[in-house]
Amino acid sequence: MSDQVCPHTASGENASGLSGCESLAAQFRALGHPARLAILRRLAGEKEACCGEIVSALPLAQSTVSQHLQVLKDAGFLTCDTRGRNCHYVLNWDQISKTQEASDAFWELLNSEHDHGVLGAVNELAANE
Repeated sequence: MSDQVCPHTASGENASGLSGCESLAAQFRALGHPARLAILRRLAGEKEACCGEIVSALPLAQSTVSQHLQVLKDAGFLTCDTRGRNCHYVLNWDQISKTQEASDAFWELLNSEHDHGVLGAVNELAANE
């Protein structure tokens, strides 16, 4: 994840600003399903779990859980340790931390720009009085 979250220019969103948002948007998409959040929550309390253990904890078919696990793995939230025919999933705490930092930075940026915009409007009104 980049240190600069969704940069833009004063004139509004530009092409580089859009591409700057792609990484965070991809992480949000991976987290954007209740089943995937439930999987992460389940794994947070475990050292690891195989697909069958995760399936038994959710009201979903094995194939559906496997698809969700793949999305989380592709986004970097999970790693897989293959042992024989079983894949044991482990949370990638480094990626979770990076996503949290990028998300926090994004919301701080939004709040900062909102505050700046509100203060600018107040100052402009005061100057016109």
